Amino acid sequence: MERVISSLRKIVRDENAVMIDEPMSRHTTFGVGGTADIFISAAVDELKDIISLLIEEKCPYTVVGNGSNLLVSDKGIRGAVICIGKRMSSVEIIEGDSGSIIKAASGAMLPIVAKKACDSGLTGLEFATQIPGTIGGAVYMNAGAFGGDMSDTVQSVTTIDMNGAVKHYKSEEADFGYRTSIFSKKNEIITEAVLGLLKGDKDRISEKVLSIHEKRAASQPVGKRSAGSTFRKISDGDTPESMTPAWKLIQQAGMKDASVGRARVSEKHSGFVINDGGATAADIYTLINEIIDQVKNRTGVTLEPEIKMLGEF
Repeated sequence: MERVISSLRKIVRDENAVMIDEPMSRHTTFGVGGTADIFISAAVDELKDIISLLIEEKCPYTVVGNGSNLLVSDKGIRGAVICIGKRMSSVEIIEGDSGSIIKAASGAMLPIVAKKACDSGLTGLEFATQIPGTIGGAVYMNAGAFGGDMSDTVQSVTTIDMNGAVKHYKSEEADFGYRTSIFSKKNEIITEAVLGLLKGDKDRISEKVLSIHEKRAASQPVGKRSAGSTFRKISDGDTPESMTPAWKLIQQAGMKDASVGRARVSEKHSGFVINDGGATAADIYTLINEIIDQVKNRTGVTLEPEIKMLGEF
């Protein structure tokens, strides 16, 4: 491990970007998780050499973004964690006659990109102003809220594969679906997305953003530690309108007040499991599985977590 660390510090230019035994609780919105053996905040031109080194040294690695859709085990993560974040966060707006494109590095925070778009009078990303993830993570899972998702605006995506080859995908090649894309099935790292947006009326854009913020504040546990919606909607057909939200099934199963330790179902929205202060990853994991079991027993439906779980539980 010492050899790997020494070699990484030769590749990574920022001396503070390679950390040892880094608590993952600092890098997840749940605020839980044990330590990563090695935590690397990567720049795009370092990725190829980082990956090559880790593969050569047979060091397992995990790629994360802002940690807003993750539950990391209390036992932590063995090997290296490559974080696509602040060192890959550039945003460029290129204006056109009827609209503009935004070239955003995958570590750019989605709310920041959305705000830049709205401030520039561009419409299409209003839904994203309160989603606390990165561009890369949002594209990876086709993040969405309040009637919009990333597939509405993505024009192209750039990735790097495990051999260091750069690949480009058009929107129609991304195979976007409900909270999924082709990138969730590929062993590649998203490095950039190009978004296409139309020019709009700034006042109307601001009104829409304000309306979304008010709806979110009224219906979701804003300010509480969570990873967003804990469970995927249940598909009853081919359209968004035919999908059953998980919170309805959770309430039908009598689990709206469920808790384990300091983890509990949000009083404001039953589809959210929250860390109510001092919860462990084990508390959250146990509660999630108790909900799945009870919903299955009471309704016959099997809920599927929307969040990704890392480490040993």
